[in-house]
Amino acid sequence: MKKGEIREILHRLDLERKKILGPRFHALGLTIGEGQARALNGLLCQGPMTQKELADLCLRDAATMSRTLDKLEKAGLLKRENNPGCRRSFLICLTKDGEEKAKQVQEIFRELDEQIWGEISEEDMEKLYGILQRVEKNLNG
Repeated sequence: MKKGEIREILHRLDLERKKILGPRFHALGLTIGEGQARALNGLLCQGPMTQKELADLCLRDAATMSRTLDKLEKAGLLKRENNPGCRRSFLICLTKDGEEKAKQVQEIFRELDEQIWGEISEEDMEKLYGILQRVEKNLNG
């Protein structure tokens, strides 16, 4: 095996993931690649949090997350509330519509996880996960 083959399969996997998720998120009014689905899912799973906490959870910088949150707020899926723990920040919270949309996102993620696992054993997935963690560490320096 050549070194470039790993990079290529990772690229193909990312394209396949986007091909599967893109139309489903689009049907929900969400855009793939902007962290909208991850933000909704994160808020559903962990509850209200600051923009910084949500950006960290979604692996986004603060400026990108701000634009994403503006779009989701304009769509009526979340709201910013005063943070009782810090007057200089807001808590990002799901609206009722946002909670419903987040539950749909969560189901889409669950179905993708099932498709990824397919007939692969838990033992093999544990090995793959460990290897991918090491690849991530290599990339992060």
